[in-house]
Amino acid sequence: MEPASYFELRRALREISGLIVGARILKLYHMDDGSIILKLRSESFSGELRIVPGLFFYFVHGGYEKPIELSQVGKMMRSLIEGMRISGASLVEGERILIMELEGRQRLNMICEFLPKGTIVVSDEAGRILACLQRLEMRDRRIAPGERYILPPLKPAPSLETLKEVLERRHAPEKKIVSILASEAGLGGRYAEEILQLAGISRSRKISELSAEEVSRILEVAREVFAMIDNGQPVVAFSPDGVVQPLPYPMKIYESRGWRFERVESLNDAFRIAYEHYLASMLEQEKRRVLEEKLRDLEKRIGERRAKADELSARAIGLRRIAEKLFQASGQIESLKHVPGKHDIDGMRISVDERSRKMLVSDDGVEVELSPDEPIMRQVSRIFDEAKKVMSAAEKLRAEADELEKRVEKLRELMRKSAEELLLRVSARIKPSRAKWYERYRWFITSEGFLAVAGKDASSNIALLKKHLEPDDLVFHAEVRGAAAVILKNGRSSSEQSRIEAAQFAAVYSRAWKEGLRTMTVYYVEPDQISFEPPSGHYLPRGGFIIKGERHYIQTRLELAIGITEDLELVYGPPTAVAERAKSYVKLEPGSKHADELADMILKKLLPGVELDLKTIRDLKEQIKEIIPYGRGNLVEAVEELGIKK
Repeated sequence: MEPASYFELRRALREISGLIVGARILKLYHMDDGSIILKLRSESFSGELRIVPGLFFYFVHGGYEKPIELSQVGKMMRSLIEGMRISGASLVEGERILIMELEGRQRLNMICEFLPKGTIVVSDEAGRILACLQRLEMRDRRIAPGERYILPPLKPAPSLETLKEVLERRHAPEKKIVSILASEAGLGGRYAEEILQLAGISRSRKISELSAEEVSRILEVAREVFAMIDNGQPVVAFSPDGVVQPLPYPMKIYESRGWRFERVESLNDAFRIAYEHYLASMLEQEKRRVLEEKLRDLEKRIGERRAKADELSARAIGLRRIAEKLFQASGQIESLKHVPGKHDIDGMRISVDERSRKMLVSDDGVEVELSPDEPIMRQVSRIFDEAKKVMSAAEKLRAEADELEKRVEKLRELMRKSAEELLLRVSARIKPSRAKWYERYRWFITSEGFLAVAGKDASSNIALLKKHLEPDDLVFHAEVRGAAAVILKNGRSSSEQSRIEAAQFAAVYSRAWKEGLRTMTVYYVEPDQISFEPPSGHYLPRGGFIIKGERHYIQTRLELAIGITEDLELVYGPPTAVAERAKSYVKLEPGSKHADELADMILKKLLPGVELDLKTIRDLKEQIKEIIPYGRGNLVEAVEELGIKK
């Protein structure tokens, strides 16, 4: 994960400074990942500020699971700042350094460095370091308790004026333009590349090769990029191989490399979500390493047992073959028992040694020893018995190998599920419902109590099917391109009512709603009919999947209900399902009214005469707008209060 730039830290601080300034520090925690968490409280909120040296900071309305023991440096820092109030917070101009001013028994500064060698320092008013997360020795300064805290050499904040001056000066004409923008203009590599890509200029060009028109284009694009950093739509970016990065807007350089974006409300949220994914991936790597060691051990034991089983099987087959030949030639062999020398009978080589009273019989690599003093048939019977015992031992080893392979499959399944479980483990507990995996998707509870979950777009459709589809589920999809995949959990046990409701949910969140259709055909299939591999010679578009075999069809009406519970929680889905859970609800159908207008109308009908604070109203409206398919529709009717049914 790349550290935040000065621009990004500046925006993040702007987003949360109104919360943290004035708040009191209740506790300090030193987390296992090396970050520091400050538990804060004010008159209007409680939450936690997480400071990750070398990366960024963010605030969360909630809390994280904490280590049982506090480190020595954590104890020292806690003793210094516990109970103090944050009276100010600012970034050092042009630097990735946050300084928080603390007031209480005395005045202190908490200095958080997000430079490559990040650390956190608590200093007194005179600048003397009282405690630090890590001791650092650098060319121009030393960070350690007792030393005076010194800032790095000051430099101006990146700006359009600085960039223009650097481009016009061209004091290093042979340097590449990307290096000039990254270092001399202070933009960093990421934004240097972004500006050049948007301006259509190769990063390998030398600054001396740029025309006046290209310089002008760079400045114009830089102006747009600076504005997007400050006011763009924040996202969390996910690379094709699972790397995650918080961004202030969907950057072109990431889009061109195949990264996907998830929109979030603020850059602060982007920092939090990205860092939780990062922590989960680190834990997953460690867990995977342990599991892979177990897998290697199990696979070695499986290989050894199968190899030994194959060896024993070959011997058992050979013993049986030689026993059958001896049985067929027993009369001839009886006559040779006392005839010294070597004999050939039916491909068997028989060596009779009268002195040692032994007969050695070999056939195709298998050798047995007979005694001339005992009837041949009795000895042949024993060879048959030995062949059975050897084959039985081989089968036992194979059974052991099969059991070990079941353990291997369980470990592999554990590895597949670990990422999501670990993400839940390291995520902030903003509210209890965040622990429910299906809340990342669209979902509702059927009138019979079955959970139905739908993807929000092509990528989440695939994620839903790959991660959460189980053998007893059913999958629903509208008969139209551009539709949500809906999983009815344990759907095989459901009745027709739940299947009709799941089908209606699939129809509502399909392009049919956008096209203004009133009815739509939906089919459902079983999990083993879903495939993510196209037939040979065919291409499967991104987000697509293949349906094999017979489909079951349901004709359904496009109608969505939005309701509210006694606890002011929104529920939505087919009207028959929502009626079971909501105190009151409204119905929507495809139409032309915008989500903003509909949200106002819906909230008034759901809560007539109820006085709510502005934040609750805003939050409910935003949730309603998110629920409305394609952001448009028409209100059908309001339903009178029903009373909650459970």
